[in-house]
Amino acid sequence: MRNRCVYLAVALAFYAFALWQMCAPAEAIPIFAQRYHLQCEACHSVLPELNAFGREFRAHGYQLAAPKHGTTIAAIRYQLEYEISPASGNKRFEQGGVILGNADIGKISTFVHYNLGADGGPGGLYLGYLATYNQHTRSLYRAGLFELPLAQSPGQRLDDLQQYGYYGTHVGLNDLALSAPRWGFQLERTAGAVTGDLTISSGEFKGSAYGGKPVSTGETTWANAPEVGLFLRAPAAAGVDVGAEFLAGQRWIVPAARAGFADTYHREGLLLRAQDRKLELQAEQWWGNDLNADGFGTLLGSSGGYARLKFYPTPHFYVGMRYDAQATPFLTRDMVYYGAWMFTPHTRLILQQVQNIGGTGHFGAAITVAAPWPPNL
Repeated sequence: MRNRCVYLAVALAFYAFALWQMCAPAEAIPIFAQRYHLQCEACHSVLPELNAFGREFRAHGYQLAAPKHGTTIAAIRYQLEYEISPASGNKRFEQGGVILGNADIGKISTFVHYNLGADGGPGGLYLGYLATYNQHTRSLYRAGLFELPLAQSPGQRLDDLQQYGYYGTHVGLNDLALSAPRWGFQLERTAGAVTGDLTISSGEFKGSAYGGKPVSTGETTWANAPEVGLFLRAPAAAGVDVGAEFLAGQRWIVPAARAGFADTYHREGLLLRAQDRKLELQAEQWWGNDLNADGFGTLLGSSGGYARLKFYPTPHFYVGMRYDAQATPFLTRDMVYYGAWMFTPHTRLILQQVQNIGGTGHFGAAITVAAPWPPNL
């Protein structure tokens, strides 16, 4: 009863303050705000989520054909998360932080996401790559440690506190999830209204975006052959985009006290995104097959996806709900209800309720702060 009263009080405060903040101005993280004299509404909806222009800016290697100003090359993002009823083994308060860095060397842009460690986990490089954009061919090139070009960023631009289910799925003894950044090369090219990505990778980051304590799986794995990915996105009608995704590779897996073996795998996905004024619908479905998921020749299928509906009363405040399901092969399903807004020009507050269908639920909140805070431009 006490937890319900706390939840209700916090929720009422959330919506009351959101109404008061609806017209509050906001700024971008200072790396690009200072360099290009941008305001938040140019690139961000609710920190760190990107709007359409922000996604285009990132797709152009974080470079604009405009004069550059300022010398800021690094920013800090800190997040404090609170759970009223944490799951067994989890803490009520969890914190994490990252250093985001960017510098231009001619037409080459460098980008770094370094986590500072959290909850007993080590700090380490999460993303680190070189990028350049060819305006003539409308092509982006990335090399280094990068995220797959998924519909929803799994580690950098999260719109809530709950990882999108299938993105983090392990299949059998194959621990390579879609959410893991890859070491390799990415080519993105736009032809007409169609955008395509090719990724080739030979390794991956193991761990958490915010440096959470590693969880031992009892086996050692690495890429036994390069993983190849293809991602396509195109408009189907006014305000409606569709996409298709494909990944294939082979893992070498060494379980504890057993001989190593190769697991050949592939993943396929379909994407739908539709927007009408202040409403946004996004849905994605993945299917996968591992030809030797346990070292005994077992063919193991997997599937999962989500359907998400968001409403934006203003560009810097949204409420959303998401249905999330995954089967590997056992099925788990969640409903996620959440809201977020720009608490201050550099601060985001999220409230979220996760309800496992057929199981328990938990309520949590998090504050995300970006610094330093430059003066208004």
